[in-house]
Amino acid sequence: MLELKPSPIPHAPPAKGWRNYYRVYRVLDIFPLGTLFPGIHGGPDVFPSKEIADEKALRFLNMVNPPGRWFMDHAGAYPEGDKAN
Repeated sequence: MLELKPSPIPHAPPAKGWRNYYRVYRVLDIFPLGTLFPGIHGGPDVFPSKEIADEKALRFLNMVNPPGRWFMDHAGAYPEGDKAN
């Protein structure tokens, strides 16, 4: 009989860094980032895990958005090198 060896399944290495992406709804002038126009923009920092990146994004949005209004929204945290759509 034929003995078939299972082919090795390649596993991608875990992400070394995670970057937050934000959806901007209006023109904003934010000090460390400069002027942001409507669209999706990456944050300046890279975080070691997705959970930490999500937590920092929520804290940042609480500081930027006034109560009851949304200037920015969290589009997600993606591994370094990937981009948000």
